[in-house]
Amino acid sequence: MNGTQKTAALVRRLLPGFGGWLGGLCLVVLLGASGCAGVPAGGDAVDKAAVVARIAQSRWDALIRGDVEAAYNMMSPASRSMVSLEVFRKKASLVTWKAASIRKVDCSADDLCTTQVNATYAYQLRRGGVVKGVENEQVLTEKWLNADGGWWYVHADAL
Repeated sequence: MNGTQKTAALVRRLLPGFGGWLGGLCLVVLLGASGCAGVPAGGDAVDKAAVVARIAQSRWDALIRGDVEAAYNMMSPASRSMVSLEVFRKKASLVTWKAASIRKVDCSADDLCTTQVNATYAYQLRRGGVVKGVENEQVLTEKWLNADGGWWYVHADAL
């Protein structure tokens, strides 16, 4: 599936009610805009590391604002088959994500990238009946897979 077909599939998924000439017009405008955005002035293809960084950051932005379902939907289909939304939601509720930034992206193959993320989170520490709020920073490593026409986060439980 090429870029134009991927964009068309995305439009059909996001705008299912659009049909006829209005839907066609929206599709032509969107495809024209995506064609311009996807190719730099030199004519080279978009750097996949930059694409993965942008998608990974949007996943973290969803976690930070508490949109667990949006973050879950960025998981690969195989990951979602192994980790239910309920389990993902329960694990996500153990901490409050405060900030995250993509530190580095390494793409070792056409369809696999690894990201390093600087993440700040808070959690409640319970010791001897005393509850204390703790904030911590950590560098997390994630895997991203290019499959089914897009980049997907591979959940650690699916590795």
